[in-house]
Amino acid sequence: MPSRSPAPLLRRPLSIALVLAALPAAAGCAAEPAARPAPRPAVTAEMARIEQSRRRIDDASRALSDKRYADARALLDGASGLGVDSHRYEIGELREKLDRREAKLWATEAGELLDQQDCEGAFTRLSARIDELNSEAFTQEVRKLVATQAVACANGKVDAATTAGKFAEARAFLAAAPTRNALGDAASERLTAELDATVAEALHGQVEPDVSAGRWADAVEKLDAAVKRGDASEEQGRALLGRVRAAAAPRLSDLAGKAVGAQDAAATLKQLDATIALLRWEAPAPGAAELPGSSALPEALDRKRAALAAWVEARRIQMKPMKKPSMRWTHGAVAIAPASNVDAEAKQRLAPSTPVWILGQAKQHALVAAVDPGTAALSTALESAIGWAPLPRLAAEPTVDWLPPDDQLEGERVWGPLREKQPTLELGVVSAVRGADIVVRRLADDAEITLSRKQLRSGRLAPGTRVLALCKSENDPATIVDAVPPTGRVARIQCEGGAQKEEPLASLRSRPDLLPPGR
Repeated sequence: MPSRSPAPLLRRPLSIALVLAALPAAAGCAAEPAARPAPRPAVTAEMARIEQSRRRIDDASRALSDKRYADARALLDGASGLGVDSHRYEIGELREKLDRREAKLWATEAGELLDQQDCEGAFTRLSARIDELNSEAFTQEVRKLVATQAVACANGKVDAATTAGKFAEARAFLAAAPTRNALGDAASERLTAELDATVAEALHGQVEPDVSAGRWADAVEKLDAAVKRGDASEEQGRALLGRVRAAAAPRLSDLAGKAVGAQDAAATLKQLDATIALLRWEAPAPGAAELPGSSALPEALDRKRAALAAWVEARRIQMKPMKKPSMRWTHGAVAIAPASNVDAEAKQRLAPSTPVWILGQAKQHALVAAVDPGTAALSTALESAIGWAPLPRLAAEPTVDWLPPDDQLEGERVWGPLREKQPTLELGVVSAVRGADIVVRRLADDAEITLSRKQLRSGRLAPGTRVLALCKSENDPATIVDAVPPTGRVARIQCEGGAQKEEPLASLRSRPDLLPPGR
């Protein structure tokens, strides 16, 4: 039988020794436990800050209960300064409660002053505290508590001032910052509106005798003085002046209407213009609507004044009125001088062949209207006058197909005999006017030909204009279908058989007998 190896037996004592060494020591010989780590400095400071904030909040609450409002406010300010986020809402709630409690105290003190009619004293104290605290809760509460007394006191002071005619003093009191701060915007604006209405009626009553008597200068002087003293605001002054204007406008219109045809028309116009300037009316903007409260001269008065000015100018240049308005048409574009001054710069320009009605004429000019005044009296007819037109530029028939006057002929499209030994007319554009000679640039090749005015016809190619074109053969009769603009290069024509086609303007021809006279 083979023998066992002794090696395992030799290793066993060593293993037991290792196990025994790993076992914990006996109870009496146990090792010291590990020490806990020391608190970090930042954590300690945060906890102290939170505790300090809590103490101040609690102390502030007790101070509020004891009605030590100044101490409570100082403690809350201190707590708020520590900036603990979790305490912000609680601090805000407590502060609002403090503000409302303090508002009752201030309202009681202010009420004593208001009962004594010391409005300024009460409002000054309240306003200072409102500004100091800058607290919405305090402001709302204190205004609510003193509202009835404050408004009554303010009303009494304003009534006393207005009864004594001290409008500026009343306005200054209501406009003062302490008054507005103590009353609040709504109450202040209501009292101010009531004062404005009272002042407006009082001042209107002061100027009413002058208005009734037509003493416009006296009325305006009194209103200006009231604004200067501070009795009325500038806005009120403008509103009161508007009432004076409303009374003056119909009377001034009547004055102007009666002066047309009178010997003293020029003097009346001068007086009228002085009054218009005194009342600070402005010339109305062309085409603008008359708005309430506007300083623009009323449209009815403006018409009457313009008619009177036209009559004064007509007398100056010895115009002869027409028994019946005569219809005319402008030849070319015509510049119209103002009805009040034939020598002034033209303010408008009428298009060629515009119909007008002559109301009267002098040597070189005619006073014209843009609409037919019919059988209206001269004073009414003159209201429709638009100005003075040069007589040579007014024709007794429509001029739409006439050649423009020589000074407007350059650049116009015309018909003319632009080729030698050819009887037909051809289209070209006037490039120059040299006295009696008119230079025309032919459309076909830009060649320039010099002709006289009587050889030309207007190149206006309106629908229905008769021309000669290449239809079945060259120079067949045709008609323009659509209007051709001055810068056009092609025309749509209709041949005698009814066929339509586009034809270059350079290839069109015509004859004098097919076209309107050139004039």
